[in-house]
Amino acid sequence: MRNMIEALKNLFRKPATEPFPFGEHKRAEKFRGKIFYDAEKCIGCRLCEKNCPVDAIKFRKKGDIVFDMSSCIFCGMCRDVCPPKCIHYTKEDLMIEKDKKKLVSDKRDWRKQ
Repeated sequence: MRNMIEALKNLFRKPATEPFPFGEHKRAEKFRGKIFYDAEKCIGCRLCEKNCPVDAIKFRKKGDIVFDMSSCIFCGMCRDVCPPKCIHYTKEDLMIEKDKKKLVSDKRDWRKQ
């Protein structure tokens, strides 16, 4: 009986969840989404690669960095240690792929951003 009363009360209340994926959803102010990398500002110090705790960043040569978003834990270490501040987080959070290779971003992908 108690469950039925609770169900009837909640029947007329506003839902506590958002209608995701339909419509816009709110993100926290400091939300960390997909990484955006400005290759023009990169000085080649490799601090981002050295400080990544999960080795999601591979450095090939100056201005040519590969980010593996399937391994990234969005900790922010790469962004925090970057002296020229060329690594930023976007608000993009829908990174759903069946093929992990599509979550690897290299220099060719940055022009699309």
